[in-house]
Amino acid sequence: MKATKTIGRLTLGCMLALCLTSKLQAQTNLQFTAVAATDEQAIRLTWASTNHELYQIQYANALATNADGTTAWQSLYDGYPSQGTNTFVGDFGNYNFAPQVTHPKYNAMRFYRILDEGQDSLTDEPTVTIDSLTNNSAATGELTFTVTAATDQPGLHGTILYVDGQEMRPPDNVTNYTIGSTNYETDTYSINTCEWLNRTHILFATTEAASQYSSQMNGGAVLTGHTVSPFVSILFSNLIEEISFSQPSFDPSSGQTQQVSAVFANNSDWTLNIVDVYSNVVQTASGSGTSMLYNWDGTSNGTNLPSGLYFYYINAETNGESSDAMLSGGSSSFARSLAVPAESSEVWAVAPDSENVVPFALYPPGFDTNGFTIFIATPSEVKSLTAAARPESTVAMRSGVSFAADSGGGFAPAAAGGGGSSAGSQGSPSSPQRPPTNPVRGLVGSFGIAVDTYNTNGTNGPSVGPLNNGLNPSLPLYISMDVDGSTGARHNPPRPEHVAEANQFEKMMQYYGWNNSFNKVDDQFSINDLRGSGTIFNNVNMGVLMLHGTYGNGSSAIDYAANMCKQMYFTVTSGGSAQYLRFSEMNLGGSGTNGLKWMVIDACHSLQHNNWSSMKNKGIKPYNSNLHLILGGDTVTWTSTLKWYNFARYLNYGRHNFYSPYTIRDGYYQANTDAFQNAPLPPSTVITLAVAGDSACLDDSFQTSTPPSGSWQYDSLEVFSN
Repeated sequence: MKATKTIGRLTLGCMLALCLTSKLQAQTNLQFTAVAATDEQAIRLTWASTNHELYQIQYANALATNADGTTAWQSLYDGYPSQGTNTFVGDFGNYNFAPQVTHPKYNAMRFYRILDEGQDSLTDEPTVTIDSLTNNSAATGELTFTVTAATDQPGLHGTILYVDGQEMRPPDNVTNYTIGSTNYETDTYSINTCEWLNRTHILFATTEAASQYSSQMNGGAVLTGHTVSPFVSILFSNLIEEISFSQPSFDPSSGQTQQVSAVFANNSDWTLNIVDVYSNVVQTASGSGTSMLYNWDGTSNGTNLPSGLYFYYINAETNGESSDAMLSGGSSSFARSLAVPAESSEVWAVAPDSENVVPFALYPPGFDTNGFTIFIATPSEVKSLTAAARPESTVAMRSGVSFAADSGGGFAPAAAGGGGSSAGSQGSPSSPQRPPTNPVRGLVGSFGIAVDTYNTNGTNGPSVGPLNNGLNPSLPLYISMDVDGSTGARHNPPRPEHVAEANQFEKMMQYYGWNNSFNKVDDQFSINDLRGSGTIFNNVNMGVLMLHGTYGNGSSAIDYAANMCKQMYFTVTSGGSAQYLRFSEMNLGGSGTNGLKWMVIDACHSLQHNNWSSMKNKGIKPYNSNLHLILGGDTVTWTSTLKWYNFARYLNYGRHNFYSPYTIRDGYYQANTDAFQNAPLPPSTVITLAVAGDSACLDDSFQTSTPPSGSWQYDSLEVFSN
């Protein structure tokens, strides 16, 4: 049990933050060391943490909401690793969850508490570093860099990048490789620095390593370890700054309007271009001022556009007018000027050997500020000071644009030959890149995920079976299963890696405009949620189920409860116990626009070819006439966050840098092939995947699908062998 106690309260404007701590028995109490509101009205939480511990950050928008007077706490972050003696995280909302956690600025109050989830089970932890960035340097426009994780363990579950404690999107590119006994993953990230205010921002990354890629029934437990990279402080310096959007997911059919806004460091003439995935400009707007605001209704000059990816580009050029000039007439109706509040003095910091002046509050407690110059000034005084002291140009992190101080003391782009910008002008990279906003117009579809991690009973996991074959309940005979044909009970080792896999798939699908209807873990769903036509999956377009699986094998494999076929079985837990779910108990497929078309069962032997044929021959169908495809494994399957990253990307966008989506079947095979091609799997490993589906639907894609015609086929492909 985890105990909690109140240690303090802090009022932040209209935000009331209730700071709670949590501890495991016999552990030291946690302590909040700081709670602060950012200039974006997000909340930064800092607490005294313990090395190698994992934490869950919980929130509530009201207290005492339960009938017994207790509070219904919800998760904001889970499995968040310690950053050392002090750890910080930002609450910008969490739009990966279902239901989504909105940004705290949309709530009158928000309360927090921290739960200590215990130590990593893997003592040999990985390493992770942010490459190619120099601490206390400057950046403008698009900032591209790599993050490298390494471990001597078999599994790496990707990296996660944070800016000021806010989780960023998955990387643009992922590369796995092995040198000697060390496994590496190098991820390429891009962020559009124009989506933040001009100031210093803190970047860090986390990673998770695993003692093995996967665990089968009766196999060993998967142990995990986490690491946080060193912090890297980067000054974002742009003419165009704080590009933002009103709608995280933009769906004009529901009456939404996407409000695009930005701020300029100097009074500027600006142009907004909205571009489709084929690089066609579908809408433009222009104006002048120190800021812009444009409401897009999702049309091209009044003509409806198809749902899909649309990117926003802003170009600005300083016009020499005073920053407080009022605008009127013409296209300037799209612009607005910012009201400048009375300034107050703040605490600022300058790092050693640096001329970058930043708010001291950006540095979390515990950050080494020895040697820093600390002083008090207003923002205007700081701006004047930096303008006078700044060298003629500051080289950006990415070639093409650099900045110099203009005559007004602000930042203006310096000449950048071949970079597409000139003095006093800037063209922003494509937006949005910063979450939670997705570059999507319209809703692509809905999906749901259910995951069983088997996290009870320590590292052994729960046991299940034996399973009565249904011939004579009073004189039970048991079904022989798996490669050994045993009729005995089996233990199900924990598979914590399923959470990282589900989160990776979820984030990528949401980025491409899919609605996450649910993401249920362990006891959040029951075996009855998977049985029959009332299954939770039949109300989403795509379902993903991750759990342990096996198949009937041997002379005693006949299942009399399912017309004497041989079939597949899946372990579903409830608390500390578990039971088998027969594949024949499922009835997958939903009608209508929101009905289930495609189902992924990520479990060992979920589509074992001999038993699938037996079910088909005996007339046993785990689907109805609405289902298009089932995707699964003919052999043992292996866990990998990369395969889920690939799967979502290939189906929605394609494998390369140009738009060319895969069919669902081909994307499934290719995603796994690419994920495991360099994986250090045990010798003699073979991974064969399978897709069963209606013959008319085998070439379904997210963009084009065909109604089922009634004749089901089976297809398989070996995606890995060594």
